[in-house]
Amino acid sequence: MKFSVPTNWDPDLLPKLKKDGIEEIYGKLAYDYIGGGRPSFLVPHVSKKKAVVHIAEAHKNNLKFNYLLNTTCMGNSEWTISGQRKICGLLDWLMEAGVDSVTVAIPYLLELIKKRYPEFKVNISTQAGIDAVERARYWNDLGADKLTLSVVDVNRNFKLLENIRQNVKCELQLIANLHCLYKCPFYKYHSVLSAHSSQSGHRLNGFMIDYCTLKCGYMRLLNPVEFIRSLWIRPEDIHYYEEIGIDSIKLVDRGMVTEAILLIINAYLNRSYDGNLLDLLPHPTKNFLFNKSSLFHKIKYFLRPFLVNIFRFRSGENLFSGSPIYIDNRKLDGFLDHFINGNCDFISCSKCTYCEKMAKVAIKMDAGRQSAIIEKYRDYLDTLISSKMFRY
Repeated sequence: MKFSVPTNWDPDLLPKLKKDGIEEIYGKLAYDYIGGGRPSFLVPHVSKKKAVVHIAEAHKNNLKFNYLLNTTCMGNSEWTISGQRKICGLLDWLMEAGVDSVTVAIPYLLELIKKRYPEFKVNISTQAGIDAVERARYWNDLGADKLTLSVVDVNRNFKLLENIRQNVKCELQLIANLHCLYKCPFYKYHSVLSAHSSQSGHRLNGFMIDYCTLKCGYMRLLNPVEFIRSLWIRPEDIHYYEEIGIDSIKLVDRGMVTEAILLIINAYLNRSYDGNLLDLLPHPTKNFLFNKSSLFHKIKYFLRPFLVNIFRFRSGENLFSGSPIYIDNRKLDGFLDHFINGNCDFISCSKCTYCEKMAKVAIKMDAGRQSAIIEKYRDYLDTLISSKMFRY
């Protein structure tokens, strides 16, 4: 199994990735014309000059570099003369920078790149929502080199994974450590929010309120079984996917501090982790924004008094003080066996109850902190839903 791992542009990260199994690192500038899957404020900023140096250092460490162009919406700017000029200008720079592959979520970008920049390998983002054999075949026939399948739909549907493997020639990749809601209703909207908040030409200049993350966090705390239903893959269970022909595993997140990234990578390379499963999943407290970001960075993105009530907006800072949830990874040994011959798409969770039973076995909670944080989430979300956030 090959691994694709994130870079946060920290020079100290690269020498620590000289390990068997890591094929590539991936990343992108905090913002560019095309945009991507994370808002600008959640990822470290790096200049183009330093990015080029980082890519060259990656190659010296025998790592390929994958640049993310995985926006799901360009606001129709791709159909304009100026838009085309800027798209190709960015791709020209990526060629000069020595990028090996790019990741896209828009079919047109795949075709454009294959036609005009055939040197690039082109991967398809999980945000393209590949969740069926025919959808995978369409992308395969358009010329994709690798498909990252839908992280909210397919990771535990082994029959589907086997059928996709049998019907496409390109490589297949899964994301192992996201904890999005199973069949998340916010996922497509979230991808568009992130796309526009990472585009250099957008009129809001990176500003967004991440309603989707807030709502998902609230729903998980309100009903912790959602942590179990989420389609993460434990390090111990990678072999199931190797056996059916999955080529690579992608690990997230590129906004995290180096220590958190390395902990996750080492757990998956070792195929084992003793401790809290949440250590291996993204959480705002692991993000550089909550650890090393500058005052200037926060002012740039969040001091927008003409867009939002900044006093109510800032009250959300205390939502991410750490999780009251502990998921004992060792208690989940054998968890995946239930899904090998089953299919969650054909039964209601309320009738199955398997994940609820496993939640009782594996999850420990600080009930007091859980209730307190739920109340904070509820109050903050109410300011959005009632529109109080947008009034002084």
